[in-house]
This record gives sequence, structure tokens and C-alpha cells, in this order.
Amino acid sequence: MKHRRELTVVQVDAFTDVPFGGNPAAVILGADRVNEETMLKIAREMNVRETVFVSSSKVADFKFRFMTPKTELAFSGHPTVAAFHALTREGHVEVVDDVAMFSLETKAGVLEVEIVKNETTGRNEVQIFHQRPQFMRTYDPRVYAEALGLTLADVLSPNPIQTVSTGTPHLMVPITTMRAMERIEPDWNRLKELREDADYVSIQVFSRETLEVTSDAHARHFAPALGIYEDPVSGSGAGAMGSYMVKQGIMDSTNRVTSIVIEQGQFVGRPGKVFVEVIGDQDEIQQVKVSGTAVRTLRGTLYI
Repeated sequence: MKHRRELTVVQVDAFTDVPFGGNPAAVILGADRVNEETMLKIAREMNVRETVFVSSSKVADFKFRFMTPKTELAFSGHPTVAAFHALTREGHVEVVDDVAMFSLETKAGVLEVEIVKNETTGRNEVQIFHQRPQFMRTYDPRVYAEALGLTLADVLSPNPIQTVSTGTPHLMVPITTMRAMERIEPDWNRLKELREDADYVSIQVFSRETLEVTSDAHARHFAPALGIYEDPVSGSGAGAMGSYMVKQGIMDSTNRVTSIVIEQGQFVGRPGKVFVEVIGDQDEIQQVKVSGTAVRTLRGTLYI
């Protein structure tokens, strides 16, 4: 009988402190000799929104590749949080001091990641330093309001509908109220059509109105072109969104360090929170950091 290779797979819920909250990701460890075709097959087999493949790197401490069941992403936030949580739990990463720093190779570039030790809760926080934001194309707000089942009055004027990237380009759609967020009924075919000639990967819709008083904004994330109709909690979307909020003056940046708590996932039954720190102001943003905790929910062996 032909010998089959074995890979360790860990499923982790990211941006949450409790199982079955936040956003699930499958983490494949020791993926150095897994080719791209097999990665896509594994991602379809795992059947979660994103699967991250962890391997060694010549330029960083680790190399991550991010796969949806349909395609590869240059970078994604919640699988990064999930993977570092898995690496810690599996003993591949040791957090001796209060903060441990690692470098990460991705197709979006080499990023820095911190793991902040929390002795009280036992849940370490993974902090990802994103790329400096790029503010890209703008779009007709009426077209996107209609595609989301809303009216032009629901869009927070005069802020543009704009693509922002801190590693992965997302379209920012600011909405006036939580009631409007609740009324969203996407026209999936129309959103897929709009994506065909666009410069973004997915859509981040948000409002300053929140369900919890400790949050600064509520977000929903849609990526039908990737086979992800509503993503529970998006880390890369949060990084772009925090940058957009500072750039547009939606968040006060007079202190040069703006901390933003984003709640997400309540509309799909997987509530989670993302913590974003933006250093800079409307004229120039120097640094963006996205943070979150995670919970391991499954561990096993994958035979390929």
C-alpha cells in the first residue's frame, strides 16, 4: 500500500474568547512540501471560509499561504490570528516574555506579528502589523446601496465608497445606522457583477452605531466572488476600515494613536471583536495594527 503523507490540522475560531464565535479557520502545519493544487483541494475539503498553510521561510520566521475553497488570497487576518494561536498551542512558538515578536512572509509582503502574553486569562493576543494603507478607487454610492438592498440615504454622506488596502483591498461602505445594517439584503448576482471590473476583493460595510456600548463600530463583510457570502469577522477588513475611518475623520485622530473596537458576526450567529490601532492622522497614517484572541476547537491528522 502506498504511504500517505500526514499533516497536522487545527481548527481555530479567531477574534473570539469562546468556542463557536468569531471566524473559524483551518490551520495546516508543516505544509512545506504541499503544492498549490493540493492546497486548494485541502481548502475545499476543510470547507471553512479560509485555510492557512504554515511552512518555513527563507526571509522570515514563517511563511503563510491563505486559501478559500475557490482561490488564494495574498493576506488574510483571521487565519493569521488562528495560525499563531495554533503554533503556540502546538509548541512551535514559545512566548517566554510578556511580548514575543515574529516575522511572517506572505504574498502581500513580510509582516511583523506580536504575541502578547496574558497570564490572567491564559488567552494570548495576536497583534498583526499591517502594511501602510493605500486609498484606491472610489465608486458610485447609489449603485452599491441598491446592490445591498439599501437606499442612498442609508450611506453616510459625504464619505466616499472607496477601496482601501492594508494588505488586501476591501471596499469601504459607511452606513448611517444599525437599523440600516439590519436591513441589508444583498443582491448576490449584482455584487458579483460589480466585482468583475473592480479593484477590491470584498466589501466591508460598517456603522458607528453599535450593539454593545464598549464597541466603536459595527461591521459586516461580504465576499460572494470568493464563495464567502458573509464573513463573520474580517481582520484584513478591519485594518482597512480603521485606516478609512481615520482618513475620513469618522474617528478622532487628534491624539495620533486611535484605538478602535470593531464588533462583527452577530448577524450570522458568530459574534467577535477586532481591536485596531491606527498611528497617524488624516494627513498621514504611519502604522496599522490589528489584534485579536482565538480558541482552538479541533485537532487532527490530515492524510494526503
